[in-house]
Amino acid sequence: MLLLVLVAIVVGIAITLAIVYFRSNQQETEINEVINELNHIAVTAQGWYRKPAQMGGGGNSSFVGFTLRTISQPDSTDLAKYEVTSATNSEMSLLATGYINFTVSVSVYPDSIGSFNVVK
Repeated sequence: MLLLVLVAIVVGIAITLAIVYFRSNQQETEINEVINELNHIAVTAQGWYRKPAQMGGGGNSSFVGFTLRTISQPDSTDLAKYEVTSATNSEMSLLATGYINFTVSVSVYPDSIGSFNVVK
């Protein structure tokens, strides 16, 4: 009888640890996917920046006027909601708010992309 109780306790602990590990791993996977999506948006925004104004771009001088709609990017996916938080001539900031309690932000420049800042 004592052995059965001990086995039940060990199995319960193992199941609990597996659930905790799975949730942690799931969040990390989703964060990585959101970072990839933000990177895609950032690279596309740099292309828009370089596109002549006559063709609907930034004229190689500004991120002002850039929105997710200008590149036919949806503002949300199954993982996060995306937004342009600021856009100036020389810099643009992007923010993704994940549905599993995290945010990812990044600054985009004409010739580079800043570090991705993840807050859980």
